[in-house]
Amino acid sequence: MRILAAVLGSPIAHSKSPLLHRAAFAALNMESSEYSRYELGADELEEFLDSHPDHTGFSLTMPLKDRLVTLAAERGWNLDETATLTAAGNTIVRRGGDVQVANTDVEGIVRAIAPHQESGPSASGGGAGAGRATILGAGATAASALVACRDLGIAHVDFRVRSPDRARRVLYLAERIGLTASVGDLTRIGPSEIVISTLPAEAAPDPIWDDFFAPGAIALDVAYAADSTFLAAAAAHGLRPVAGTAMLVEQAVAQFELFLAAARADDPTTTETLPTSETLPAADELTARVTAAMYAALEIPPVRAQD
Repeated sequence: MRILAAVLGSPIAHSKSPLLHRAAFAALNMESSEYSRYELGADELEEFLDSHPDHTGFSLTMPLKDRLVTLAAERGWNLDETATLTAAGNTIVRRGGDVQVANTDVEGIVRAIAPHQESGPSASGGGAGAGRATILGAGATAASALVACRDLGIAHVDFRVRSPDRARRVLYLAERIGLTASVGDLTRIGPSEIVISTLPAEAAPDPIWDDFFAPGAIALDVAYAADSTFLAAAAAHGLRPVAGTAMLVEQAVAQFELFLAAARADDPTTTETLPTSETLPAADELTARVTAAMYAALEIPPVRAQD
């Protein structure tokens, strides 16, 4: 069994996806599998996909995520719930004659945060900010964070933005998935169980943090800069900081699972030296092995559940 995949986008030279997916191949002894990168603009995506029919799938970054969803609608490809709700796709996989588009950023955020929750959603009961999340920003990643908050048991999301007009899309999405939402500026962060910054590291604000947060409150910075002023401030106010590298790895693991499922379905193995569906480990062990390999590639320890 072999996976042939690549990351697409522009700029792409900085992408850590090849490092992560190649680490997964090595961990599973998938020596014949390949993962590369291609510099690609949105207007080049359709032609590129048509000219690379042998690839199992692709990871997509900016500026291709919106274009992929539009192209999927035009071609009649399958959009999973994450891509449908967020109107963005970062993964495309080919399985037999079917093509699936997904947004694993949602699952990446869930998997990055969930191990830090004390005992599941809304563990803080009636504490300050119980059932509430704050999201900084209102762009595509904020939409992914919103859907992730739903999956983490959040009932209300407060968006903090520079321009309230930009929040219309995420406010509509919140209503669509059954959450209540509010909008404010970036000067203050109120009590919340979860606080997520979707802003670029260079655009990080310096807000006033409330003095009262739910016990065990968590902060995630999706920007994976070495030093996050946002996470430093969150930690100073008693929140558990989660680095953006956790989301980076966890969304890549979710992508790899989709690639592997597609390769398993086709299973073109013709020699005994290649891993097959039968020689790979069981699902839980496989995910654990891939996750550990990807974190090791970044030389950071994997996220673990709280005792």
